[in-house]
Amino acid sequence: MGANLERLHQFFEQQKSRQASHFPAVRFEKVLSFMGTTSRAGTHAAMAICPILGVEPIAASKLNVRLRGPLPRLPGEGECITVHLTNVDQYQGYQVKSRPLLAGEDLSPLCEVRGDEITIKGEHIFTVHHSPYAMTFFEQIPLEEVAQLVTGIRYALLAVGEQANISPRFIFHVERRDEKIALYHGDGLALKTYLNLRSNRQESRLVLDLDDFSGYLLRGTIAEFQPHQSPDAYDHICRGFAAGDWGKPSRVFKLVPDTFEEIAPTAVSTKA
Repeated sequence: MGANLERLHQFFEQQKSRQASHFPAVRFEKVLSFMGTTSRAGTHAAMAICPILGVEPIAASKLNVRLRGPLPRLPGEGECITVHLTNVDQYQGYQVKSRPLLAGEDLSPLCEVRGDEITIKGEHIFTVHHSPYAMTFFEQIPLEEVAQLVTGIRYALLAVGEQANISPRFIFHVERRDEKIALYHGDGLALKTYLNLRSNRQESRLVLDLDDFSGYLLRGTIAEFQPHQSPDAYDHICRGFAAGDWGKPSRVFKLVPDTFEEIAPTAVSTKA
């Protein structure tokens, strides 16, 4: 555990400098991460990183997303598949969600699998921004904008779970004590991620090298903390918010992973 934890801690330290070129406007040490949450108590979002092959609009608000699989696991009753498509350098992205699997159904309403290719049948699309105000809902997303974004990105993030949600968060402070590591971030609005956390504090967190999308998948319980409980962490979060011109955080959070493992894309992207 000790050697593995040291490698994880070193990875965080390396990413502070490696990711800086992606976010030149926010001049404060940080590491972008992706929170995977679900609404079912005691469950973790199953997550994967998949090369994206393309998208196909089906209707005014429906979109098929083709990926190189496999899924992190098959969805069960009441669970959906969520695809996170993001251009990290432009602070822009979209989240495409299938509908939940009904009792007794096969997977065909949610996805189709042909060899190592998966088509996710998106029923809902939301916009995503890499900021403490991480998600804004629109009644209708211009599907041509999603298609245009996809031409410039190589990988999509996947999550499976009840109301599975993937949200980007900047980690502004990391602490290592004994055989544990703690990650700290702040939020600005109580949006979908927070609604999931109200019913389920179990979280999966992807921390990736944004050049090749390899990195770590961490799982643990996230907790809200008060500024006086971790003053150094709170100071770093506030300074990070100030650097992004985001005001003050309304809530601050600490994740102490119970487990972590290295993760890489399911296949190498063929895009340049």
